[in-house]
Amino acid sequence: MYSSLAEKRVRLRERPGPRVNLTAKLTSLSDWMFSPLVARAAGTYSDAIQTPSHFIEMLFLVEDKRFPIHIGVDPIAIVRAIAFNLRRGQIQGASTLTQQVFTVRIARSKGVTRSLTYKLGQSLWALGQSVFGNRASLLREYVETVYWGRSYYGLDRAVEGYFGKSRALLSVAQSFFLAERIAAPNRVSRRRISNLLDRMPIKTSIARNGATIQDVRKVYEQVYGRGGETWQIPAR
Repeated sequence: MYSSLAEKRVRLRERPGPRVNLTAKLTSLSDWMFSPLVARAAGTYSDAIQTPSHFIEMLFLVEDKRFPIHIGVDPIAIVRAIAFNLRRGQIQGASTLTQQVFTVRIARSKGVTRSLTYKLGQSLWALGQSVFGNRASLLREYVETVYWGRSYYGLDRAVEGYFGKSRALLSVAQSFFLAERIAAPNRVSRRRISNLLDRMPIKTSIARNGATIQDVRKVYEQVYGRGGETWQIPAR
């Protein structure tokens, strides 16, 4: 029992309320706003990259869904990353595909740093490419140079190494696998995979293109083998 009404009020104020996941809300709102754009843009870029449109759609949804319209840097992603970092005390990046192309180029010769000077140079370069460059060419360079894990650099080596086929024959489930690999190529996070598959645009894209979550599970089983939880994806 509370000894007084004042003590009761203090206890109620101290009781933790439900935490609002701001980053999840921002992601959900952004997904709702930009998913139609991603679906339309995927068909445009798939010819230039010589892959099925569902691969481009999955790549955008996972890595940079505003690639077709942003200015080389993504202010919305920056706000989301700041909110995540403040809430979790962790580092979440907000680099666009264009900025990642810069990183790949620099990493070959000088290495990559997290200094403010480096980030400023990366952002200015990306802004310049947005104004004077060609988005299809940037996207092509990205998929042909980025690291996909297991010492596979470039999409062709990754597709051949993981699946023994060409990029033009990628399935929907394989496209999700490759898009998910980019952030942490040599580490499999069951939680990350599940969180991505919980996002409505990704679930919708998988279903619309004739695949299922079970198909995605099978790809991870085929690549990493059976056993343990590193590859297991909850059935939905």
